[in-house]
Amino acid sequence: MEVSTNLKAGVARLDITPPIPIDCVGFIRRFEPVKGVLAPLTATALIVEDETNGDRVAIIGFDLVAIGIEQGKLIRELIGKTVGCSPDSVLLNYSHTHAGPHPFDDMTLHKLGGDLRNVSEENRNYIMSLPDRLNSVAYLATQNMEPVRVGAGSGKAEGISVNRRERTKDGRVILGWNREGILDTEVQVVRFDRPDGSAKVVIVGFACHPVVLGGENRYVGPDYPGVVREVVEKATDATCIFLQGAAGNVLPLEGFYADEGPERFFGERLGYEALAAYSRIRTADTTINQIDYGSATPINLFRHVPKKDQSRQPVGGIGKYVTFPLKPLPTVKQVEDKLEEYSANYDVAANALKKIDKEKDFLNWREMRGRLNPLEYYKIWAEKAVKKARAGNAETSVDGYLQVIRIGDIAFSAVPGEPFNEIGLAVKQKSAAPYTFFCGYSNEYIAYFPTAAEYPFGGYEPGHSYHNGNRLETVGPECEDIIVNNLTEFSEKLFT
Repeated sequence: MEVSTNLKAGVARLDITPPIPIDCVGFIRRFEPVKGVLAPLTATALIVEDETNGDRVAIIGFDLVAIGIEQGKLIRELIGKTVGCSPDSVLLNYSHTHAGPHPFDDMTLHKLGGDLRNVSEENRNYIMSLPDRLNSVAYLATQNMEPVRVGAGSGKAEGISVNRRERTKDGRVILGWNREGILDTEVQVVRFDRPDGSAKVVIVGFACHPVVLGGENRYVGPDYPGVVREVVEKATDATCIFLQGAAGNVLPLEGFYADEGPERFFGERLGYEALAAYSRIRTADTTINQIDYGSATPINLFRHVPKKDQSRQPVGGIGKYVTFPLKPLPTVKQVEDKLEEYSANYDVAANALKKIDKEKDFLNWREMRGRLNPLEYYKIWAEKAVKKARAGNAETSVDGYLQVIRIGDIAFSAVPGEPFNEIGLAVKQKSAAPYTFFCGYSNEYIAYFPTAAEYPFGGYEPGHSYHNGNRLETVGPECEDIIVNNLTEFSEKLFT
């Protein structure tokens, strides 16, 4: 029996693999350009329309490490015009694969990793093509709209990810395994069914850095999210979209492999958990009917039967730019001291590398060459930072876009960067929606967003992840409340 619905949905996918050879970004010690494609990078678009009023929303998941602030704004505006909705109703989510190209239109953001110190002309052309590519896939999704119903559910993927904020015996925090740390292992699943009950689209969300493959792997690829999509699509005959969650402090338990293969184990485990959740979801309102059935003894049979009048499933979106304050900035002298320190460290390593005979001691040379890259990365940051500090125009805050998309009883809550998984948990717990699907890594890249409680411990994310860009400091501990409070408010406006 087919069910009635007020929703229509369309879906499409495009290949967005960059030209080869190209430098991948995501591992500072990686200095060699990639030599091939392990699996295509893709962009997948979902367009959902409420036929009762014509409102539309768009969700696009794609395999890149990030996109820039102006870039994200441009793409959302472009897609909004193409599909006929507000930019506030367009959600962009990048999987954060560390085996993709430099994607930023802001060329002042220095490229991480690679012997190709400057962004190549081919890479620049690729970057400039991204808005049109993502807009194209959204347009294609509008060309196969058909009636759907939507539902959501969850599973758990235990034993494949870890809270990476490891406390060492000497009081430091390194990237490792914090066995006492909070870890969100929820696998979030949304399914869109046609009126006959067949699945059209499945969205899977999980929080973990896609770094099963490490910096020594020299192939472009989506890492485990690509495998998740493959597993789900093979089992359901639907199109699968992967959306990255609150992965700022989450790593694979087993990661950074040099050779491909382990990403399949991770992706298959996660994909199977998603399928278990998928199997429990009902997209139609039903009643349970009792049927009398006689055999050697009387038997009562029970059946879920779709209701004649299905509930309306609204769509909509709310988003706005908020101001994220930075931590107190260093003085000019402190930045100059950093430049002196970083330059000296780089010079020592560069001189040591020159003394190694590459032909006779290749392994030692390769290890030292890998160590040189991070030192140069810090030096490049410091050179730019000194100029900015001396000019007195360093920013003390940054504006970022927060958003909630509604589809039926589901809220897709989006953050522009890398939130810790405790923030994702808080947003889900405080949301006014019956089901909240949390999306980090959305719409643009601002920064890591640690919890306020983690700042005193220092370490990479709250301590020096600002080296990734052109700021003198990273965002401050106030940002946790800014994110949670705004997304809670947005959900209340959409669901109450």
